[in-house]
Amino acid sequence: MTPAPYRRPVLRAHVYPKDLPKVVIVHENRFVAPGLREALVARASVVGDTAYGAAGLQLTGMLTPSVVVAGDLLGDGVIDHFLPELVRAGTRVLLLVDELPGERVLSLVGRGLSGACSTDEALVQVANAVLAMATGGAVLPPAVAASIVTQWRSGWHGGLIQPDQKLTLREMEVLNAMSDGLSTKAAARLLGITVKTLENYKTRVFAKLGLHSQAQLVSEWARDR
Repeated sequence: MTPAPYRRPVLRAHVYPKDLPKVVIVHENRFVAPGLREALVARASVVGDTAYGAAGLQLTGMLTPSVVVAGDLLGDGVIDHFLPELVRAGTRVLLLVDELPGERVLSLVGRGLSGACSTDEALVQVANAVLAMATGGAVLPPAVAASIVTQWRSGWHGGLIQPDQKLTLREMEVLNAMSDGLSTKAAARLLGITVKTLENYKTRVFAKLGLHSQAQLVSEWARDR
């Protein structure tokens, strides 16, 4: 009898420890998921993986991961469309591709991307990037990070800040964390302040910018970028 041809499952969900960050992998390279799962063992749980973009979005909705590791299959406009939605849901996205063109990555950062790594990097380094993002950090190529710093120093923030809207340095840091889609707790931890203090800063930032919610902030920044 001729054996049936192997067919890769459209998606897979996995049992995972409750106290570890959850990760979903949406990547066309079949070696990425098992390799990254091994690199993350005991530090984060790969709760699902797939090689298909639509299935990846389905997994993300089902499993609410902290981080989604996405490959080229989320390119060509699909990632641009779903990034704000993922950010509003509290999911951080790491782009893992062969090449990292600076302008493309910078554009995606403006839409909510939290990290980008090259497939040339060791999976241990990619795993460390995933863990950093799961705790509220961002992992970007040096050239992209330098460009963002330069734009922040010149006062750019997606067209939201006008000359008469003066924010303090701490308010700018809070604005940066909020526009990146961090939860209040994660942003407070990142900035080293209490949740109550962060809420006070958020209230002042919203008042100065005429905003009513963090979702509105992310949406406005993504549109203006």
